[in-house]
Amino acid sequence: MTEQRQHTDQQTVRTQGREAVPEIAKVLRAIDTCMLATRGEDGEVHARPMSNNGQVEWDGSSWFFAPADGRLIAEIRRDAHTVAMYRAEDRFAWVSLSGAAEIVDDADAKRRNWLPELDRWFPGGPEDPSVALIRVDATAAQWWTDQGDGIADLA
Repeated sequence: MTEQRQHTDQQTVRTQGREAVPEIAKVLRAIDTCMLATRGEDGEVHARPMSNNGQVEWDGSSWFFAPADGRLIAEIRRDAHTVAMYRAEDRFAWVSLSGAAEIVDDADAKRRNWLPELDRWFPGGPEDPSVALIRVDATAAQWWTDQGDGIADLA
């Protein structure tokens, strides 16, 4: 996809495709927490804070751990559509990623994405069957930074 420019009252917004992934990754690298939103059985949107696992290089997929028997996993099983909203604490930077979530049942992937600070919430470690790994593959992104705004179709 070629880059297009969309003019707004404030500034120019760049519209891109997958070539935007490195730029988005650079913004996400310094943001540790997002609000991950899913649709509940009641049709309402539910959001909760989740660690971005900033030590993993973002390549279009975000990885999260959650209790295997929790509401988040149940909601993803019913409806895989998600939105992850990120905001930097120390600068002007926001990212919104829409995507499709999948529960990943792969012990090696759990170990690869595990960080010691997760032991606080999941003392049984990545081998504990009550710990689920979620991969969210971004299909669309929007971001707002002091360097400019952007929109990307990542599907």
